[in-house]
Amino acid sequence: MSGPDTGRTHARMLRVSTLALLLEGGVALAVGVVTGRDGGPEAWEYDGGGLFLPSLPLVTALWALGAFAVSALLVLPVVLLGEDLGRRLGGRPLWWHLALSALAGALLAPFAGLRGWLVAWAALSVAALLTRPARQGWFVSLLVWGALAVVGVFMAGGVFLHVTG
Repeated sequence: MSGPDTGRTHARMLRVSTLALLLEGGVALAVGVVTGRDGGPEAWEYDGGGLFLPSLPLVTALWALGAFAVSALLVLPVVLLGEDLGRRLGGRPLWWHLALSALAGALLAPFAGLRGWLVAWAALSVAALLTRPARQGWFVSLLVWGALAVVGVFMAGGVFLHVTG
């Protein structure tokens, strides 16, 4: 008796990882809008001309392509290698995933310094840990709860800006 494959496949893992990175980007965007570069809220002045809205699909596609590339080149190898090292050398795969994510995040250290390494480590770790249970139905659950998290961060930031400003 053969039915649909409900287990974890590389394609499912790649979709979940890409979605996780895009959701992390949404949360980072929300936090960046609220706090701004210097710790204060952004000025909300728009001087970009008429190309802002027409460029959104292109920017979104480029971010999705970047998230897909990072998923394929970093997150999937971290997940698969972490599980393999956990089987061969012992220990929980979780610790291997965190260590390998730190190592992969160190690729940004020469370009972004310690802060960039910490951000890359956190982003890769979260994406790897969310990718591990990528079974059938996990993508939709992550999409719903992740979108709610992004909207919640935007709403909390809006309330914070309204109350303080």
